[in-house]
Amino acid sequence: MSSETKKPGRGRPKTLSKDHVIDVAMHAYWEEGPSEVSLNEVCQRAGVSKPSVYREFGNDDGLSAAALQRYAETVLSEMLAIVGSDDGVADKIRKIAFLSAEDPLHEHGCLFVSMRSTKAQMGPQTQELIDQIEDMAFDAFVGLLTEASASGQLKNDISVELAARYLHAQIGMALDHRARGQDPKEVLDLALSVLVEPEE
Repeated sequence: MSSETKKPGRGRPKTLSKDHVIDVAMHAYWEEGPSEVSLNEVCQRAGVSKPSVYREFGNDDGLSAAALQRYAETVLSEMLAIVGSDDGVADKIRKIAFLSAEDPLHEHGCLFVSMRSTKAQMGPQTQELIDQIEDMAFDAFVGLLTEASASGQLKNDISVELAARYLHAQIGMALDHRARGQDPKEVLDLALSVLVEPEE
């Protein structure tokens, strides 16, 4: 037998594309709500079998956590990039507001906000990831508003931590408004007026 001859593998060849399944699940959960899409439906849309998904992700929780991780890497990273940019504080907040209120990317709201609101229905792996993303977003807003405070742009009677929690909550509310087909601009305009001193 030639050394180049390969023995056939046992069982069926592996045809599942993990990235494809994650993308299908992410968009399904994002557009329709994580509690509205069953694992069977994800499998049908991705064109894969349920056992193959279990082999790759372990269970429903593993798949939903993978979908949320992909969302964080591809969508939430844009918001964090704005926070870490060299723009002025007011411009950063305006860009975050635009991203939440007008960017077509958030037409269906925010998968993270949606999963956070149904956290009790999520599995432990997804719940842990929700907490990690929550902490990461809060820390980013604390950094942003600490910068605002140092430059005199944060209104003096508001603590940085309280302002960060308020901004985080208002952005979540604005994204929820978009998911419901409502205009989120009023929510974000109020957040800006409460937190940031008007430019002269």
